[in-house]
Amino acid sequence: MLEEISVCLTALYLRGLSRPINVPRRRWVQVVSNLRTAECSIADSPAVLRKAGFWEEAILLETDELIQASKELVSARSVLTAVEVTYPARWLERLGHSAPPALWIKGAMPESALLGIVGSRQIEPHVKEFAVNVGGEAVRLGFSIVSGGADGCDRAGAAGAVARGGQAVEILPFGINGYVRAARCGLSVCAPDDVFSTAAAMERNTLIYAASEQTVVVQARFKEGGTWIGAVEATRKKLCPLIIREDGSPASKALIGLSGTPLATPEGLQEALNSQPTQRGLFGIG
Repeated sequence: MLEEISVCLTALYLRGLSRPINVPRRRWVQVVSNLRTAECSIADSPAVLRKAGFWEEAILLETDELIQASKELVSARSVLTAVEVTYPARWLERLGHSAPPALWIKGAMPESALLGIVGSRQIEPHVKEFAVNVGGEAVRLGFSIVSGGADGCDRAGAAGAVARGGQAVEILPFGINGYVRAARCGLSVCAPDDVFSTAAAMERNTLIYAASEQTVVVQARFKEGGTWIGAVEATRKKLCPLIIREDGSPASKALIGLSGTPLATPEGLQEALNSQPTQRGLFGIG
């Protein structure tokens, strides 16, 4: 049944597929609830959703070409949907109906807990080394890494994890067809050939923090840039606790002042993780 629901979610919400109409993504949780309760086949799902008042969704699931394309994508493991066991549970807890119901994927999702590593693109060698070592230390502690796949801190943290035999997930602000790195898992909510956009980058940042047990901010610029904005928003929305590389910069001091835990060395990661209180999700589920 879960595979059939995955096909339905792919048909309804995966970006980049051709649809006669578009449906509001915010209704996906209710759609899944109705399909689960009915335990219906794909063929019966339009009638189930129409009875529940989801007329537009029912129309889409009666589109043979769309259903066939979705079946092929699910069978090829080119899509990750919200009903799969490897879908980040924290997205459901933290984001609720704002969580993506279907994403493009290359590679395999880790089964271990995720630790975020983010930071500036333009970095000095010692900062890169710090990010690499944090990634390696996270693997030693049983985590996989989630980052944004950008130059600088993101890639260095992921590379450190892979070098230690761990796994890394990179959530992309562009289409999955532009993702070529091996030995990592790529995720994208964008259509396959979409180019980078600021809106996609902001959505990507939210997904990184919301997927993470905690996130290490290796370097940020004070009051400017995506890392600063993402970290402040994550704190405001309580997406996850932050661990801040303590480098004496205005950005580092400010983020620590906003409840971030300081981290002086990668070897101190375990202590920093233990010092963080558990945060509850937007709906009190965390």
